[in-house]
Amino acid sequence: MANDDGQRADRPEVDALRDKHRQAREELDGVIVVTEAENTIASARQTELVTTQQAAWRRWVAAKGLLTKARKDGSADKIAAARRRVDAASAEFDRTADAVVAEMQQHNRARLERLGQVLDRRSPAWEADCAVTDALARLRPPRSQQPLSPGEGGQ
Repeated sequence: MANDDGQRADRPEVDALRDKHRQAREELDGVIVVTEAENTIASARQTELVTTQQAAWRRWVAAKGLLTKARKDGSADKIAAARRRVDAASAEFDRTADAVVAEMQQHNRARLERLGQVLDRRSPAWEADCAVTDALARLRPPRSQQPLSPGEGGQ
């Protein structure tokens, strides 16, 4: 079979090793492509989650500011209403933060799983590459037996 350049080694054992390497590399490349695409999507979603959590936090901070203002005003009704807004905003922030953290953990677990898949396919691809290199090195005659090229003392 032809190598990546369309050439054959004219050695069935080397061509078989090249085929094995090509297949292992294609599997690795496929997992890497999927991993990169899924990581891009996960990163975008995590950015959305952070934005959602920050908005909930800002609403809570704003409610606390209104409570401070109501306390300065001194009206019991305004203070009570502002306290309810703070409590509601705090509860909303807690729910949002819990949901955001849970989803972020899911994304991180998925990323680690995909990384594991990449690593599982990396070793066979590298081992196949080394096997091809070793086979080609065994085919090459030792340097002392190679003909001298022009300029290496032969002429």
